[in-house]
Amino acid sequence: GLLLLDENRRIILANPVACTLLSRPAEALLGQPAAEVAKDNDLLREILRPLDVEAARREQAVADAPLLRIAQRGEEAFYRLAMQELVSFNDALGKLEFVGQIITLRNVSDYKKLDQVKSNFLATVSHELKTPLSSINLNAKLLQDERLPADERLRITGHIRQEIQRLQRMVSELLDVARLDAGAGIQLDLHPTSLADVVRFATATVEAQLRDKHIALDLQLPPELPLVRADVEKTTWVLINLLANAIRYAPQGEPLTVRAALAGASVQVSVQDRGPGIAAENHDKIFQRFAQIPDKTGYRGGSGLGLSIAREFITTQGGRLWVESELGSGSTFAFTLPVAGGGEAGLN
Repeated sequence: GLLLLDENRRIILANPVACTLLSRPAEALLGQPAAEVAKDNDLLREILRPLDVEAARREQAVADAPLLRIAQRGEEAFYRLAMQELVSFNDALGKLEFVGQIITLRNVSDYKKLDQVKSNFLATVSHELKTPLSSINLNAKLLQDERLPADERLRITGHIRQEIQRLQRMVSELLDVARLDAGAGIQLDLHPTSLADVVRFATATVEAQLRDKHIALDLQLPPELPLVRADVEKTTWVLINLLANAIRYAPQGEPLTVRAALAGASVQVSVQDRGPGIAAENHDKIFQRFAQIPDKTGYRGGSGLGLSIAREFITTQGGRLWVESELGSGSTFAFTLPVAGGGEAGLN
């Protein structure tokens, strides 16, 4: 938005954006003393506030002014105020004279949202790092007790190993995001791959987590599936991430179903849980970076990076990753990868 005041602080120009923000037509503003209009206009009163400061301190007052919050189309928008004095050289007097002020309002809502996302992310990562580190520290102290029986020591070391793996996953996610943001892209090592083997390896990796929550795994693999062209490491990472999420939200003792099946020219793998489910309006949001959807208990999950990275890993391999879910009915996360060329098939 742009306002132009003369030396007597009368409004001599108001562009359409300024008129919209002030909720006044141009004819109700032009030629009017700004102070008079501000008497019944809260926004203009806030805009003019730095003008009440003496000229020597005015620039700092503008810089220190908080962002202006303005309701627009049912949403809150943020605007940054800027002011610039206008001067003109008076030939008759041989000096510069003050002739008015330019006032601008710049919409910085996107920057404000990014700043909030960054703050939320830093708070979340700090919490997510602190939790496993505290657990490792506590369990390490317990191991110092020489009276602990061997089976208890084994249980504690297993727990420490899980927390270390959790930290490693988080660091890996952060490094992946940093590489993507730096424009490095995703480096793929594509080969004809058995997704059935990937499923078996990934499910074996999370066996301890399944046992901890007494979750039975229903593994549905047909006897023969065609090979897919895939990066084994990244595809395995995706599936482990989906399994870890499903275990996190699955109720104690409820089964988890993992399926693989031919779907046209692709092989589809799905992970189905019986957790709280995800509202339809959040189906796309959960795949955005740093997105976290609190459940009924207020728990927001991990760093908010896993699903975003998982989708990028699958998409760059020519596949698709999506969710099917309703609140109260559990969730099914599924991805596809194209069948390897030449119709190669493998007995899995």
